[in-house]
Amino acid sequence: MGMHARRKLQVLTAAAAVSVLACVPVFAEDQNWEDKAAADVISCANIRSEATIQSERLGVLPAGAMADVVERGETWTYVVSGEVEGYIRNDLLVFGEEARRLYESAHGEDTVTAVSIEDYQGSSASGSVQEEAASAVSGSELDLLAAIIQCEAGGESHEGKVAVGAVVLNRVRSGQFPDNITDVVYQSGQFSPVASGILSNVLAQGARSDCYEAAREALAGANPVGDCLYFNSGSGQGIQIGNQHFY
Repeated sequence: MGMHARRKLQVLTAAAAVSVLACVPVFAEDQNWEDKAAADVISCANIRSEATIQSERLGVLPAGAMADVVERGETWTYVVSGEVEGYIRNDLLVFGEEARRLYESAHGEDTVTAVSIEDYQGSSASGSVQEEAASAVSGSELDLLAAIIQCEAGGESHEGKVAVGAVVLNRVRSGQFPDNITDVVYQSGQFSPVASGILSNVLAQGARSDCYEAAREALAGANPVGDCLYFNSGSGQGIQIGNQHFY
């Protein structure tokens, strides 16, 4: 995947978030941004029922979208945006004037707020966005991404599967690793299922449908782990999703 394909992934990521939104005209500069935040993410920030990664997802705040800050804690902020309210991790947000600048650069004079998890998952555009994002990579790379997800997170929740896919794509975009899925996965010493032969077996049999779904969502921009480039089980550091820690 060269620079053109990498850019295509970023564009499709933005489309995945924007496609589910209702926008109405408003002049962002007329608003008081002192108690507002914006999502500083590639795709969208999860809004949760409690200040923990394990709590229920209530909605998503798309990239650059605004939220009213109710209470800002050390690691989580309670926000209200559109008809959704709940907690977002602070590392996924910017505040005040920085939020205004991000919002205006992303959305101009439109109001873009959170959507409920039901609307986000049920959006009629969601499936087509995932299919279009998946088409930005070759069929063999989609197969490989689904297979490594099955190897590394086959017994984890759907969010845990998407998180593994997000780590692979974070590496592709980072500049610290190879710039395509195949070379990231097969990079020496990085993914143990490669050396053990488990990945080859999964590829030969075909990955499960739930792992393909997670791969397509990751390609479309779903990312519950931010900029994390690594994961393991039992380390105790970073973001925990199920039995895995992402950092």
